[in-house]
Amino acid sequence: MAAEVSQGARRAVLNALQEDGRASYSHLATHLGLSRRHVTQIVQHAIDTNELRLTVSISPDLLALKRFAYLQVAVEGAVEPVRRALVELPETTFVADVAGTFPIDVEVRVGADPHLSEVLAAITEIPGVRSLRTHLYESIEVNRYSPLQMGHTDFKVDAADRAIIAHLQRDGRASFRELGETAGLSAGGARLRFERLNSAGAVKVVAMPVRDHQRETPSIGMGIRTKASTKEALELLHALEPEFLAATIGSYNFVATFSRESAQELIAVTDRLRADPSITAVEAWANLRVLKEQYGEGDKLAVTERG
Repeated sequence: MAAEVSQGARRAVLNALQEDGRASYSHLATHLGLSRRHVTQIVQHAIDTNELRLTVSISPDLLALKRFAYLQVAVEGAVEPVRRALVELPETTFVADVAGTFPIDVEVRVGADPHLSEVLAAITEIPGVRSLRTHLYESIEVNRYSPLQMGHTDFKVDAADRAIIAHLQRDGRASFRELGETAGLSAGGARLRFERLNSAGAVKVVAMPVRDHQRETPSIGMGIRTKASTKEALELLHALEPEFLAATIGSYNFVATFSRESAQELIAVTDRLRADPSITAVEAWANLRVLKEQYGEGDKLAVTERG
């Protein structure tokens, strides 16, 4: 990438795409005070170097997912077979190698009971898994790379919607003409279908970072205990701009993920939390390598078809 594109400009463009992966380059250029050529250059370089992928994530409601949990996995013996088995499980949405007592952290999203207990039992039976520490989500408050629950399950999709979502997972910035051809619609029809899905919070097109090969630690996870009310704690944590935040039941009141451009910025986050008198404990771990980060597949949409 040409030296004329500053690091600050690059960071601003990629951060904006994490909020809306289909934002027009012209809009980003105007909003950020850049030329359209510079925006295009920044994004294309990030894609060409496998720094990010533009894809679509799906609301848990459309996938009939009811319960969510964060697992810290203790391993005995070789770790590689365990991490491979966890990545292959369809219920895992996030799997990371971490620095700390537990070498692997996992998020699972499952259907109605007894699905969660069945998944936990299956994980404990993986050869090499010694034990699990489980944190149930009461609510997901922030997820930069996935829609949150819509709050209702009566939103329906049909074959055309499914085709559009599946194509967006391969290419989040596909044109409406391409989406229409895939779904058997006109470009205008595909636009209307996408806008319906997007405005309802059923899908979110994001610039997902590819974090399985970066040399620097891209993010840290935190388990947080607090004596503050949930409302007060959420205000504090939101102000720190987490990329993920969930209220949990278990050893922590909250599980959060923070990503920054440097170790110094991450240290500032942990220092601020530890200095707050309402925070009673902070346990942090470095996500050394993110092996899986995928929030739904189009062929698993479980909602009944539209009439």
